[in-house]
Amino acid sequence: MKRWRLGWAVIGSALIVAMPARAGEDESSMHDLIGVLKERGVIGEDDYEAIAAKNAAWETRRAQDRKPALSFHGDLRGRYESFVYDEDETGSERTNRHRGRYRLRLGANAEINDRATVVMRLVSGDTDLRSTNQTLGSGVDFDTDDLRIDLAYAHVSPFAHGRLGENGRLAFELGKVPNPYVWKQGKDFMLWDHDITLEGVSALSSVEITEGLEAFLSGGYYILDENSTSKDPHLWAVQTGFHASPAESVSLGARVSWFRFSSLDADFHARSVDGSGGATAGGGNIADGLSGGVGSQDVQVVETAAYLGLLGGTSWPVLLYATWANNLTAEASQIFPSLQDEEDTAWGAGVEIGNKKKYVMLGVGYWHIEANAFPSQFIDSDLFDGVTNREGFAVYGSRSILKNTDLNLSVFISDEIESALPVFVDSVPDADRVRVQADLVFSFK
Repeated sequence: MKRWRLGWAVIGSALIVAMPARAGEDESSMHDLIGVLKERGVIGEDDYEAIAAKNAAWETRRAQDRKPALSFHGDLRGRYESFVYDEDETGSERTNRHRGRYRLRLGANAEINDRATVVMRLVSGDTDLRSTNQTLGSGVDFDTDDLRIDLAYAHVSPFAHGRLGENGRLAFELGKVPNPYVWKQGKDFMLWDHDITLEGVSALSSVEITEGLEAFLSGGYYILDENSTSKDPHLWAVQTGFHASPAESVSLGARVSWFRFSSLDADFHARSVDGSGGATAGGGNIADGLSGGVGSQDVQVVETAAYLGLLGGTSWPVLLYATWANNLTAEASQIFPSLQDEEDTAWGAGVEIGNKKKYVMLGVGYWHIEANAFPSQFIDSDLFDGVTNREGFAVYGSRSILKNTDLNLSVFISDEIESALPVFVDSVPDADRVRVQADLVFSFK
């Protein structure tokens, strides 16, 4: 009898150590086998614990080895979009427009080691940096559509998993990187179109001061246009703020941002005025007002934003949000002496209520963006077509109709702020319009 027990012990131990395990049910089977050997008296308590611990450690190593080189994620969005125009201050009334569009985004993460991850993303669309949409019928006779590199960067940290001590994080992102200066609390699209990805390096840090209170600091340097004959136009950016949860159903946060566009050239100013000198559509900045003169090379903008969430965790949470920005370098135009104002301010506020996964999320916001508040080539292209000197409302809603499937509806109602011609000739045309977007979004990962 002892010989048989010894034989089973040898066979069982060999199976445990040598038998290749598959994920899930095989790991459980190995654990069950060890348990059976213990119950039959083949192995004792000490041997059981030692073998079980060895098996668990081995399975952990195998799970790490099985980790795929790439993990994929993305989404496909189908959109119906319409534009309804009214007569503008020039006396023109543009023909109403209706179109179908799609957006495809395919991203992949590769975990190189515990200090570095490579991230990439391909998107649909053409050369418009503020849109990843592809319009159906944009090419003749069903021609093929393009894919572009939207993200390609390394997320690195001098510390394992980016952890700085027990409560802090520090990491750097280098390459074509996501914009770290926008967040998801409300419609944060007053200054930056969310389709814009920056090119340079970002430094990201945060620290949990106490339970429910986190402070963060982000900054970076980004190249706007590589220039072989003079200094590259570039952007310095810094943002600091906090997120807090003072009570179970309350959340709040605030931030302060500083953006400095430097070494700007004539092409940059042309893009900001009327969209020429590059692939960016839009305009609206006054030629000598954005930076205090056509030859001025700096634009400095400060921005602040805040949000307050109430009834978190319920079926009908409420989110209030607001933002304000000022161009510190804007000046009254000398080209147009009649214009005495710097046109340097932008602000917006909104409210959301509901939960798209439980019932529905509904929101409404109002934004006011003066002509020189921010370089127009970065302004959101959905809200005001990427043009400054605009004001208006956004009304929107979202509902998760199936797993990983959302139905979204947005209505943008806009008009110009100032209409005097020829001062605002680049922002008045087609300003009075209603834009409707109905989206069906399928997400995968």
